[in-house]
Amino acid sequence: MSRPIRVALSGSGTKAPAHVGALAAIEDAGFEIVELAGTSGGALCAALYACSMKAPALHQLIMEMDWAPLMAVSLWSILTGKGYCSGNALLKFMTAQTGGKTFADLEIDLTIMASDVSSEVPYRFDRELTPGIPVALAGRASASIPIVFAPVLINNAVLMDGGLVVNLPVDLLEVDSIPRLGVELTSQCEPFAPGHHSLNKIVPHLIDLMIQSTEDAHIELGKLKGARVIQVDTSFASSLDRKMGRATRERLYENGYTATSGALTKMAASASV
Repeated sequence: MSRPIRVALSGSGTKAPAHVGALAAIEDAGFEIVELAGTSGGALCAALYACSMKAPALHQLIMEMDWAPLMAVSLWSILTGKGYCSGNALLKFMTAQTGGKTFADLEIDLTIMASDVSSEVPYRFDRELTPGIPVALAGRASASIPIVFAPVLINNAVLMDGGLVVNLPVDLLEVDSIPRLGVELTSQCEPFAPGHHSLNKIVPHLIDLMIQSTEDAHIELGKLKGARVIQVDTSFASSLDRKMGRATRERLYENGYTATSGALTKMAASASV
């Protein structure tokens, strides 16, 4: 009989194969995910999983998908000062993969975090607060990396990357007798020399800085509530690699699988003591 577990996935960008590896390890260990929370790239993975795309199908998708058209440069978006990419291709892709499901349609509890930069507050999508919102739209909003993607507008909210406010929403998982696990993808960009600060170099550093400013507090709060947080090394990959090769994807997947499998083994051992 499968055991229930609640899982939170951090921001990841194109490093999402690491999260897919984590989800596969959870399934292989005999757990049934009853709640998911995610931010940015982690939100996209959580959205797909919550819409009934289990780990084997996710693995095939993440290994074969082409990131380039999903992050294609939009001249109109640039001219209007919204970002490099309109985000329309990403939304279309997510809508197709999720079947247009809304939060009310899901069997798994799902929380997706975005940032309302207009009001400077977190913006939470879930079954209670946003039942009629398509899961794909929430994922697109959460993944709106500043400068890269245009923001998503919902009513009066101007929504951008959830990592601005909470990169790993492990503290938002329901607290009860069911174990909770946060999967944090870690990395650190190499410093660049003064005078060599093009946007291609600045944006990855901006993302890391953004994440570091919000990560620790939410992780510590999650741990205080009894959650376990694991770290997956992804320092060898870029979160904005539109042309990521198969070998890098497989390495990310294996790192996510191995780290998660080890954590679950420790959880089982401590529970039996």
